[in-house]
Amino acid sequence: MAEPARRQVSVGALLAALIFLAVASVGFSGDPWWLFQSATKWIIAGVAALVGVGLLVSSLPSRRRG
Repeated sequence: MAEPARRQVSVGALLAALIFLAVASVGFSGDPWWLFQSATKWIIAGVAALVGVGLLVSSLPSRRRG
């Protein structure tokens, strides 16, 4: 049986999503300077780590055999 084609990640769409997320969060908070605080880099690093772990978990072979 042939495997389904894997979908590619659009880097442009991912970058646009991150920019829109930053703009929306500044709009909700009303304070654009939170982007330049030192804690921001740790938040971004934590989110990137969670996304990485999620990608690793989703790439593991499933245990369902049927």
